Amino acid sequence: MEYAQSFLSELLNEGDDLQTALGRLIRLYGVKEYAALVKMDAPAIQRAISPQHNPTKQTLERLLAPLRLSLGVKPMDAA
Repeated sequence: MEYAQSFLSELLNEGDDLQTALGRLIRLYGVKEYAALVKMDAPAIQRAISPQHNPTKQTLERLLAPLRLSLGVKPMDAA
């Protein structure tokens, strides 16, 4: 999963928002396969990564868990 972490990080660094980046990663992995991994229905995964929907923090945490990642905040670098 280290590769997936790096891939997601790179997408975010390139300007993708988290939902878009997760969507790209999950589609590459396979929505049905990822759904089984996180124990969610595939349609729920599709909704969570769709730009027309706003996933909850709980859903995002669940999608990030297999990657050994979690949501958080960090201080901005002093400019």
